[in-house]
Amino acid sequence: MKRIFIATAIMAVCGGAISLAACTPEPRETPPTPANEETTDFTLAPYPVRLRADASLERITAPQSGYFDTGSWQIADDAPGERLITLALPGSNDITAAHWRLGTSQDAKAVSNCLKLPPNGHSQPTVHIDDHDFQAFTLNDAGMSHFQQVTGYRAVIDDTCYAIDLIVNGTRGEVYDPPREPPFSSDHAMQRLREINDGLSLQ
Repeated sequence: MKRIFIATAIMAVCGGAISLAACTPEPRETPPTPANEETTDFTLAPYPVRLRADASLERITAPQSGYFDTGSWQIADDAPGERLITLALPGSNDITAAHWRLGTSQDAKAVSNCLKLPPNGHSQPTVHIDDHDFQAFTLNDAGMSHFQQVTGYRAVIDDTCYAIDLIVNGTRGEVYDPPREPPFSSDHAMQRLREINDGLSLQ
């Protein structure tokens, strides 16, 4: 009788252990911590402007010239202004280049015309950048195998016109023999350039 009782007890304990193990969830794998993206901070004095951007972007300091864009402070360069910074996507070349540019002006004419659409510009919904409302527009040009796509943002803050231009331009690769492939698509480039806006501080 004692032997039967002991055997029954052992079976109960083991059964409980088995049941407990079955009910206990397996430990979850801890997801890997994403690597921190390297960034570069820019302070663009004398304006209260700071920019934190992907460190892979190249700052362009040399004068620029192109089939459409002259590298001035904004696309519609109809008044004096200052180009604060131009950043290029890695891989930009003579086939396709992508630039993010910030320009400013306190010239009375520039401030007065700041929110006016440039020639051939198409108005887009207002965009919020660093809690400021920016008038947005798009602009496309093409000619002699060259092309240019622009998304622009304009705002007047403290009597200063701020002009942000996202520019993708270049030459049609199919005109070469043999044809040349662009380093990135225009859509991909524009998406990368828009992301730069998130690191901009205007206060």
